[in-house]
Amino acid sequence: MIYRGSLFPSLLLGLALALVLPGCARHSSQNVYQEADVGRTTAVSFGTVIAVHSIDIVGKTVGAGALLGGASGGAAASFIGSGSGNGAAIAGGVVVGALIGEIAEQAVRDRTGMEYTVVLESGVTLTVAQEMGKGDLPINAGDRVIVQNSGGYQRVLPASSLPTAIQRPKGIKIIDGPQP
Repeated sequence: MIYRGSLFPSLLLGLALALVLPGCARHSSQNVYQEADVGRTTAVSFGTVIAVHSIDIVGKTVGAGALLGGASGGAAASFIGSGSGNGAAIAGGVVVGALIGEIAEQAVRDRTGMEYTVVLESGVTLTVAQEMGKGDLPINAGDRVIVQNSGGYQRVLPASSLPTAIQRPKGIKIIDGPQP
């Protein structure tokens, strides 16, 4: 039931923010790592980009937009009519608000990215779809890249500033048996 002149609109706004703000989180890209990725080892391969394709990433909605929109639409429509006409206005407001809310949430969660086709030094060809964040460097066909692979999650990063040859790093020699 909608209560006129109560704290309902404020509570509704608080609920909306609690549901929608988590969807505004930044997603992984060249320069953005999720907290769980920090300190995790990542295997890398070097390769060359042979194709670049712009993509649209369809975000996953959680229903927060429809819930907020429906509640807002019902609250707004509660001031229309009286008696059974008021009930019909509220029901219509809920339906219209839910549809608008769902569309708005989808628009907030959708984003753009790039699909890179990379030929690795090993000869393996792979494609990686990744989000383009603010400040990410453009990667073009023909560019040398590093491909990070961590448990099936892959990321393509520019490698033009990395050397093409280095000396083998000094290691620790393992000797079996007693030490002299």
